[in-house]
Amino acid sequence: MLEKKKIVEDSLSEFFRNKLAGISDPFIVDIVTKIRDFTLNGGKRVRPILIQMGHDLYSRDQEGVVMASASIEILQTYLLIHDDIIDQSDYRRGRPSYHKQVEALLAKRTGDARRIAENLAIVAGDLAESYAHQAILESGVPFRQAYLASLELTNIIEKTGYGQLIDIESPFNDAFDEESLMKLHLWKTAKYTVEGPLRIGAILGGTEEDISDLLAYGDSLGVAFQLHDDIIGLFGEESVTGKSVKSDVNEGKKTLLMLKAIERSTVADAAFLKECLKSGNVSDTDFERLRNIVVSTGSLDYSTEMAAKLVKEAKNHLHRIRGNPDVKKFLDWFADYLVSRKN
Repeated sequence: MLEKKKIVEDSLSEFFRNKLAGISDPFIVDIVTKIRDFTLNGGKRVRPILIQMGHDLYSRDQEGVVMASASIEILQTYLLIHDDIIDQSDYRRGRPSYHKQVEALLAKRTGDARRIAENLAIVAGDLAESYAHQAILESGVPFRQAYLASLELTNIIEKTGYGQLIDIESPFNDAFDEESLMKLHLWKTAKYTVEGPLRIGAILGGTEEDISDLLAYGDSLGVAFQLHDDIIGLFGEESVTGKSVKSDVNEGKKTLLMLKAIERSTVADAAFLKECLKSGNVSDTDFERLRNIVVSTGSLDYSTEMAAKLVKEAKNHLHRIRGNPDVKKFLDWFADYLVSRKN
């Protein structure tokens, strides 16, 4: 992973170097430079690595594949910039979120820096989406594969958008339940984190194989990834995760941890948890009580066991896949890695 991570980051640096070389306006240069820095700042490069794995399962031809795989990382920049505006998140990966960086840039120039910064960040996210397609279409892979991969990138954006709509509505949707949450995780997380990248990789590899088991592996593992993400979001170390452990609660997110805790709590505790999700700024004392309820109701164990079950399902699909055995070995290891990481 570390070796492939470095190769992806080199490709991203090359892409933005070429992009910036064609821009003369100093303000636009500053905005695009921040897109570059946001993209290169941290991240495990899981998604581009999975594109390469999906490709390597079926093909040995490496021409343009790394640059094409970098597209998903630029796409993630687009999604994260917009997501941080929606969630009003001030930090991402332990540093100021994109719109907060732009706000700091404008602070001495206007008294309305926050609103203007968010407007500029929305446009910057749109630019990043355009760049993602360019990275594939200009990568040097055969045109048919590049076209189909770019089309799949569009499908990922569409499904992620549907998931985002459900996510935004969920805090005030009283009918939001575990089934709704699983649909949300499939669309907002699994599609663009695991299943979509693997599908793009297989497309770039030009395979004629049935890839249904590969996609099922991606769906199961993608949901497990999000369940684990929610666990470390609530119980992880802020110095490791790079964000406040209170952020999901303050944003009113109905994670599986919260849904099961509410379902299994006393009437009083359930009411308390619902109030915490509505508060927008839960106190330290209430937050500790909330975490204790999540543990004591067995909700934490439920989420952990659900993630482990999904990893097992993913591996069962993986074992039925025909393809490069070294790649399958990596994907087997990767399934365990996703639900044991600390950030």
